[in-house]
Amino acid sequence: MAFPRILFAAPLLVAGIVVPAAGVAPLTPPRGAISMEHEMFTQQSVTIHPGQTLTMVNNSQFVHIIGPGRDGKLYPEKGVPIDSRHLMQTNDVYTTPPWNIPGTFYVTCSVHPEMTVKVIVTQ
Repeated sequence: MAFPRILFAAPLLVAGIVVPAAGVAPLTPPRGAISMEHEMFTQQSVTIHPGQTLTMVNNSQFVHIIGPGRDGKLYPEKGVPIDSRHLMQTNDVYTTPPWNIPGTFYVTCSVHPEMTVKVIVTQ
Protein backbone atom coordinates (compact mmCIF):
# COMPACT_ATOMS: atom_id res chain seq x y z
CA MET A 1 0.00 0.00 0.00
CA ALA A 2 1.41 3.40 -0.99
CA PHE A 3 1.76 6.05 1.71
CA PRO A 4 0.28 9.45 0.67
CA ARG A 5 3.02 12.04 0.18
CA ILE A 6 0.97 14.74 1.88
CA LEU A 7 1.41 12.90 5.17
CA PHE A 8 5.15 13.59 4.88
CA ALA A 9 4.93 17.16 3.57
CA ALA A 10 2.34 18.65 5.94
CA PRO A 11 4.20 17.86 9.21
CA LEU A 12 7.47 19.17 7.75
CA LEU A 13 5.81 22.42 6.69
CA VAL A 14 4.21 22.91 10.10
CA ALA A 15 7.49 22.11 11.87
CA GLY A 16 9.31 24.69 9.74
CA ILE A 17 6.87 27.38 10.81
CA VAL A 18 6.44 26.45 14.47
CA VAL A 19 9.81 25.07 15.55
CA PRO A 20 12.66 27.60 15.65
CA ALA A 21 15.62 27.08 13.37
CA ALA A 22 18.61 25.41 14.95
CA GLY A 23 21.81 27.37 14.99
CA VAL A 24 23.28 30.63 16.11
CA ALA A 25 21.02 33.21 17.77
CA PRO A 26 19.87 36.00 15.46
CA LEU A 27 21.78 39.28 15.34
CA THR A 28 20.58 42.43 17.09
CA PRO A 29 18.56 44.54 14.65
CA PRO A 30 19.83 47.99 13.62
CA ARG A 31 18.63 51.09 15.47
CA GLY A 32 15.26 52.33 14.27
CA ALA A 33 14.16 48.98 12.82
CA ILE A 34 10.96 47.25 13.85
CA SER A 35 11.98 43.89 15.30
CA MET A 36 10.04 40.65 15.18
CA GLU A 37 10.12 38.24 18.07
CA HIS A 38 8.42 34.87 18.27
CA GLU A 39 4.81 36.01 17.84
CA MET A 40 4.97 39.78 18.04
CA PHE A 41 6.50 42.96 16.74
CA THR A 42 8.59 44.63 19.44
CA GLN A 43 6.57 47.83 18.88
CA GLN A 44 2.79 48.05 18.74
CA SER A 45 2.87 51.24 16.70
CA VAL A 46 5.27 53.50 14.88
CA THR A 47 4.88 57.11 13.71
CA ILE A 48 6.63 58.32 10.56
CA HIS A 49 6.38 61.25 8.11
CA PRO A 50 5.48 61.09 4.41
CA GLY A 51 8.43 59.94 2.33
CA GLN A 52 9.97 57.82 5.08
CA THR A 53 10.45 54.07 4.89
CA LEU A 54 10.20 51.35 7.54
CA THR A 55 12.79 48.65 8.08
CA MET A 56 11.62 45.38 9.59
CA VAL A 57 14.00 42.74 10.91
CA ASN A 58 13.20 39.17 11.86
CA ASN A 59 15.45 38.78 14.87
CA SER A 60 13.69 35.60 15.98
CA GLN A 61 14.25 32.08 14.81
CA PHE A 62 10.73 31.76 13.44
CA VAL A 63 9.23 32.30 10.00
CA HIS A 64 7.02 35.36 9.49
CA ILE A 65 5.02 36.30 6.39
CA ILE A 66 4.27 40.02 6.56
CA GLY A 67 2.12 42.30 4.48
CA PRO A 68 -0.62 44.91 4.65
CA GLY A 69 -3.59 43.89 6.76
CA ARG A 70 -4.71 43.13 10.29
CA ASP A 71 -5.04 40.16 12.60
CA GLY A 72 -3.20 37.79 10.28
CA LYS A 73 -5.37 38.62 7.25
CA LEU A 74 -3.38 40.07 4.37
CA TYR A 75 -5.18 42.42 2.00
CA PRO A 76 -4.12 45.35 -0.18
CA GLU A 77 -4.83 48.75 1.31
CA LYS A 78 -4.58 52.13 -0.43
CA GLY A 79 -1.71 54.09 1.10
CA VAL A 80 0.34 51.05 2.15
CA PRO A 81 3.41 50.81 -0.08
CA ILE A 82 3.86 47.09 0.62
CA ASP A 83 2.33 45.53 -2.49
CA SER A 84 2.71 41.86 -1.60
CA ARG A 85 3.55 39.54 1.25
CA HIS A 86 7.16 39.07 2.27
CA LEU A 87 8.63 35.93 3.77
CA MET A 88 10.84 36.83 6.71
CA GLN A 89 13.19 34.13 7.91
CA THR A 90 15.89 34.41 10.57
CA ASN A 91 17.91 37.63 10.15
CA ASP A 92 15.93 38.74 7.10
CA VAL A 93 15.61 42.49 6.66
CA TYR A 94 12.89 44.19 4.62
CA THR A 95 12.70 47.93 3.96
CA THR A 96 9.39 49.20 2.65
CA PRO A 97 9.06 51.71 -0.16
CA PRO A 98 8.30 55.26 1.05
CA TRP A 99 4.99 55.82 2.85
CA ASN A 100 3.53 58.87 1.05
CA ILE A 101 -0.11 59.08 2.15
CA PRO A 102 -0.92 60.37 5.66
CA GLY A 103 -3.16 58.12 7.72
CA THR A 104 -3.21 55.05 9.97
CA PHE A 105 -2.31 51.72 8.41
CA TYR A 106 -1.52 48.20 9.60
CA VAL A 107 1.08 45.55 8.79
CA THR A 108 0.49 41.99 10.00
CA CYS A 109 1.96 38.49 9.94
CA SER A 110 -0.21 35.83 8.32
CA VAL A 111 1.49 33.09 10.36
CA HIS A 112 0.89 34.79 13.73
CA PRO A 113 -2.52 36.58 13.67
CA GLU A 114 -1.86 38.44 16.93
CA MET A 115 1.21 40.07 15.34
CA THR A 116 0.13 43.45 13.94
CA VAL A 117 1.89 46.82 13.99
CA LYS A 118 0.07 50.14 13.50
CA VAL A 119 1.83 52.58 11.17
CA ILE A 120 0.83 56.23 11.62
CA VAL A 121 1.93 58.53 8.80
CA THR A 122 1.69 62.18 9.93
CA GLN A 123 2.39 65.48 8.20
